[in-house]
Amino acid sequence: MSHYFMGDDTEHDYREIEFGMGGRTYRFKTDRGVFSRDKVDFGSSLLIETVIKDKAAFQASGNFIDMGAGYGPIGITLGDILDMKPVMVEVNEDAVVICRENAEKNDVEAVVMARMEYDSSETPEADLYVTNPPFRAGKPVVLDIIKDAHHVLPAGGVFYMVVQKKQGMPSYKKAVASIFGDAESVGHAKGYHVLKGIKNCQGKKLT
Repeated sequence: MSHYFMGDDTEHDYREIEFGMGGRTYRFKTDRGVFSRDKVDFGSSLLIETVIKDKAAFQASGNFIDMGAGYGPIGITLGDILDMKPVMVEVNEDAVVICRENAEKNDVEAVVMARMEYDSSETPEADLYVTNPPFRAGKPVVLDIIKDAHHVLPAGGVFYMVVQKKQGMPSYKKAVASIFGDAESVGHAKGYHVLKGIKNCQGKKLT
């Protein structure tokens, strides 16, 4: 599917959707080829709600990373509500463009970059890392994101990932526990779970 790669040459089909959270309505521009173009998907919404409820677990200031940001609903909403600066990273070049536009549209100061730029530059300091990863891209891609989070975060940094049980939640929970040293499901509904890992010295690297 095109939204897991660099973009495509088909004609644009822009739309604007609304998303309510924390008493505010956010407006997002979407396009063909981006994930969940017609509405903010349930998994992303659950992830946002869970991170907000669990904000005592991390330092709610400075930067946080939103990996696989799409058109930006997770990073922009959390950035606004938590008063933090999202660093939103996305593979799809078209999504990078509209993600940047959406941050401006919703008055959220953000850094938006392509994954290649992220991988080749110095990562901004962040104590929080969130992701609704592209499961259809394959398990190695998702595991790479979990490993990246562990690499980027400092000791005590917190990682959140949303995953459906049918997408292999138990297996990913074990992976988070192996890499971070612990893992728990801190939010769940309709078969979705938000996994949380806190970086410590007990994590074991996956081969």
